[in-house]
Amino acid sequence: MCRMLMAVGDVQISLILDSAIKMAKDETSVHELNEDLGQGSWTHGDGWGLAYLDGTTWVVEKSTKAIYHDPKVDDLRNIKTNLAIIHVRKKMGSKVHYKNTHPFKFKKKGLGNFAFCHNGYIEEEIDYSSSFSTKGETDSEQLFYAILTKIQEKKPVESIRETLERYNKCTGTNVILATKEISYIGTRENKFPAYYHMKVAQTKDMILVGSEMLSEYADLDWQSINYGDILTIDNERLTFQVDKKPIIAKMN
Repeated sequence: MCRMLMAVGDVQISLILDSAIKMAKDETSVHELNEDLGQGSWTHGDGWGLAYLDGTTWVVEKSTKAIYHDPKVDDLRNIKTNLAIIHVRKKMGSKVHYKNTHPFKFKKKGLGNFAFCHNGYIEEEIDYSSSFSTKGETDSEQLFYAILTKIQEKKPVESIRETLERYNKCTGTNVILATKEISYIGTRENKFPAYYHMKVAQTKDMILVGSEMLSEYADLDWQSINYGDILTIDNERLTFQVDKKPIIAKMN
């Protein structure tokens, strides 16, 4: 159970980090998991990570500390990039550990150069090619490799859709899969629709995606990404399109 966000274009890292901190502190939205005790009761303090592009290279910074208690954050505020992904974690199913902290990255000639993060928890065994080797124990890293297994044979949108359709014993499953050129946001039906939510907003020089509206950009026109939709972002042209074919999900 996590929160995640992505910024493409004229990325202002300091503002993005501030939005992620408020997400992690559970300060910005009401959902099924904080509605009884109120905002601030469902914090995400089990680690955080930032993946950003430095030219064509993915640089990943991670920590097992809560992002709102980690002085390392201030060392990253002046990063220059045109694509950044931030993930704040609330552990479920695997322990607090650097290797279980998102985002994950993978690069292989002929396949691609990817960064990935996931919001959700899958209770089933996840199948992926033996050519991939996990470093941690989290279901999210396994889901990443399950999608990449299909990408070896199919287009990314198909691969994401078929992988998300396969697993039904889950609280929710939203993913961000990014390359230098194209990013994909996949969503599906879930048990907590207010919590497992994805939104998108756009300015003339940036596209923003988040598990909720980014607090530092609250004045933008935020649109909900409907469950089952897959958003494809052209990172260079700053345009996006939505594949609306519904994911067939049977929630258990």
